[in-house]
Amino acid sequence: MEGYIKKVFITIGIVISILLLPILFYFVFPHFIPFIIALLLAIMLEPLNEWLIRNTKIKRKLAVHLTYFLFLGSIALIFYFTVTKIIIELVNFTTFVQKNISFIQKWFYELYLKIQNIIQMLPPETSARINQSFMKFVDQLANLNLLSTIWSGIYGITTAIPNLFFIVLIILISLYFFTLHLPGLKNQFYQYFKDSSRQKVQVVLNDIRNATIGFLQGQLILSTITFLVSSIGLFILGVNYALIIAFFIVIVDVLPILGTGSVLVPWAIYALTQGNTYLAIGLIVLFLVMTIVRRIVEPKILGEQIGLSALSTLISIWVGFKVLGVLGVFLGPLIIILYKAFVKAEIIPRQMKI
Repeated sequence: MEGYIKKVFITIGIVISILLLPILFYFVFPHFIPFIIALLLAIMLEPLNEWLIRNTKIKRKLAVHLTYFLFLGSIALIFYFTVTKIIIELVNFTTFVQKNISFIQKWFYELYLKIQNIIQMLPPETSARINQSFMKFVDQLANLNLLSTIWSGIYGITTAIPNLFFIVLIILISLYFFTLHLPGLKNQFYQYFKDSSRQKVQVVLNDIRNATIGFLQGQLILSTITFLVSSIGLFILGVNYALIIAFFIVIVDVLPILGTGSVLVPWAIYALTQGNTYLAIGLIVLFLVMTIVRRIVEPKILGEQIGLSALSTLISIWVGFKVLGVLGVFLGPLIIILYKAFVKAEIIPRQMKI
């Protein structure tokens, strides 16, 4: 009986700790982000270090240097080719919008006239508010200077470069030391636990590590697939600024509930109203292809990488997003992973009867 009561209190304490963990993360996490990123990257690179040491018989220090500089080179190449291409297309896109701003304004006004009959059916206060908001939007559109806005944003980014450079430098230096001394850090950490509980801690940490890395890898794989399929499809359809639009689709797709359909379906409807049947059908086909590919790939990737079902992942992402915003998209699944790890290590009882 005493053992059961003890387990109940331990379970309650762990559940309360898990519930308080997001609050603690919300206030403390931002100050340690560079070091946490460096530690996660070091853990992700560790399997490659172990593979090099095991198969080439080289010392750990040399293996760390090889993986470290390989990682830096890969990031630099990806950053150069993607960012430069996106910036070029973004500048071209803003130039196009700026030149055709009068046509865009005219299109919105014609759309407004088409839906006037629907607006008039609404209560007078609501219709007046909609009319006022629309006219304000059209006025703002007429005075819009996208190039000036973009260059202001670039200037703001430029002024933030010293701070950003310092943060990146801290991450890279921390990554090097974490990667070099990771086995020693693990041994020091395990010394804080008794022999009887050390094995449970190892089980929990291994599950968290594998699931966290798997979750990040899974999201990266899914985002890469979304970007490749959408950019290739948009290129085939002859859409200008395909890379920018594909990048925007990836960002929207990461957010809970929205998905690629929130971009492609309205766009297809608009193309159909403009008489561009080819583009409309192409966008719908692209949406169906992306949906089918994702439905086939997503459960397999998420199931294999983090051990959570698609439904559990969706619920944890949505609840995390509602509670903590974008940060909760990542912390939500992490809390579920932590709970499952505690259950596996038998810290939390597998079955409790009330």
